[in-house]
Amino acid sequence: MQATARMLDECLNGDTVIVGIGNRWRGDDAAGPALIDRLSGRVSARCLDAGDAPERHLGAAADPTDTILLVDAVDFGGAPGQVAVFAEPDLPDRFGTTHDVPLRVLMSYLQAQSGAAVFLLGIQPTHTAFGAPMSGEVRASVELVAQMLTARLARTPAGPRRAISEEGESQ
Repeated sequence: MQATARMLDECLNGDTVIVGIGNRWRGDDAAGPALIDRLSGRVSARCLDAGDAPERHLGAAADPTDTILLVDAVDFGGAPGQVAVFAEPDLPDRFGTTHDVPLRVLMSYLQAQSGAAVFLLGIQPTHTAFGAPMSGEVRASVELVAQMLTARLARTPAGPRRAISEEGESQ
């Protein structure tokens, strides 16, 4: 996880938006929204729970910002719970995700619309079966990433930013 912490330190610059992607009912696919739950109100970044249809939240994610960090459970061939940070050009040609719109397309669109640096923090899932609980490996990784991001993006004295739920409502 030290390599992940270094990578996050390098890529998170300026105003940041963190977008959690995933379906809370599909085991480890809930990693993105679970991370947003742990970060909302604790970090200076805007936190957006995009659920399992991130394409519906592109406008909110692309608001003027410096960095956009997408967080999703993706099968990149790692060990269960392994975390990796990817820039769009570094994405593997093929990796598994449960979403309709490829993450490469989302990343390219967000970069073009916002001018922001866009990264994907991927967490290797163990399973994404409907109704399954999140695995211990992924739960532990979500917790470690939450600690890293909280340390890196500590909330300023001006107060927390608002979180935006999957339904697009302010929280």
